[in-house]
Amino acid sequence: MLKKFVSSILCILLLAGCGSSTSAGQAASAQAESIVSQLNLSDKMDKVEDRIIKGLFFFEEGTLKDSSVYIANDKSADIVAVFQSDDTAAVKDKINTYLATAKEQMQNYYPDEVFKIDNAIVQEAGDKVVLIVTNDIENARKIAESVLSSK
Repeated sequence: MLKKFVSSILCILLLAGCGSSTSAGQAASAQAESIVSQLNLSDKMDKVEDRIIKGLFFFEEGTLKDSSVYIANDKSADIVAVFQSDDTAAVKDKINTYLATAKEQMQNYYPDEVFKIDNAIVQEAGDKVVLIVTNDIENARKIAESVLSSK
């Protein structure tokens, strides 16, 4: 009876150890949430579902290992995104396409927002790419550097 109990506990512990990739998968989410909080955008940003992220950026299947995107729920161009990928060049290409499209749309409807898009922060380090579009450009740049330098 004791042997079964001990072996069951060991099995559970081993399975819990296998779940560490799940916590690594939440890294992008935690980082994006941290950026939104540090920029004081929490009241006007909504987290986007994974299937919508693919529709916004047109990522090919398997491009992203992890992602988290917050987009403005008002009439602004604000966006905060953290992407993790083995192909950061492809991610940056899709981000640039997204920004070009967003700029076109904003020029017609909200021309004051074009400045933010023109000054979007797109930074990468290792397998992560951070996108920030906001008014507070300098603070956003510092926060992006901080997020990318932390593990």
